Amino acid sequence: MSDAIDRYVAGLADRLGAGRDTWRLLAETDAHLRDAQAALQAQGMAADAAADSAVERFGDPAVVAKAPSPRRRALGLFSGAWLVVALGLVVIGISGLVSWALEAFLGPAFLAGDVNGVTYTAARCADFLGFFPGAGSCAAAAAMHHSEEIVSERLAAGVLGLLLLLVWLLVRSIRGAVPIARDDRRLLLIASAVAYLGVGMVGFGSGVLSVLLDLARGLAVAGVGVRLSDGAIALVAGVVAVVLVVRFARRGVPARPAA
Repeated sequence: MSDAIDRYVAGLADRLGAGRDTWRLLAETDAHLRDAQAALQAQGMAADAAADSAVERFGDPAVVAKAPSPRRRALGLFSGAWLVVALGLVVIGISGLVSWALEAFLGPAFLAGDVNGVTYTAARCADFLGFFPGAGSCAAAAAMHHSEEIVSERLAAGVLGLLLLLVWLLVRSIRGAVPIARDDRRLLLIASAVAYLGVGMVGFGSGVLSVLLDLARGLAVAGVGVRLSDGAIALVAGVVAVVLVVRFARRGVPARPAA
């Protein structure tokens, strides 16, 4: 059964994050509190009461967690932001795979065709048909061109994200994890959730609206696949981020003292 010191060290660990320096600090904190507990017990105090008193004298863990230098906190925030950017690019890469699948099954026009009424000059059509001579029409060639750009750009972003993630893991394995302050972790999680959900609702919502409008007007559905794929993947990422935010908030609830 944990006592006040165990709960105190656990709360401090949650606020500081992982890292070699953090584990050293936690070990030193635990040792200091145990010594203080032993000294109080030697004066005749019960073990639980001595632990409570030692923790109370040491100070609020939220205040202790803010003790690291601004440089160390900045490094932790940079590390967290790097990870968020890397994962964001990976999400874009996943949307590229979904876009590629939509193009393969439903055609380039569904993924990235121009909206109804868009026309091109003869010179621009010649450019498109020069890239895709077998397209059969300017509109089809334009859709193929747009689809190719959409898929390739998103896949390239995904590859870049994987490289950034690999660098992050490599530095972490060589130098150890950089502690990320609790407030900064919460900020990064909330910002990620808001960004993903915002992009997802706008992208997916506008895509669905375009499909409904085209069907209502009896027009061919075109150019909505990219919004649907981007929006759907962003919504999934947003839901994951929200779950992480909720779990993070629940971990921050102080443990109830043992009766």
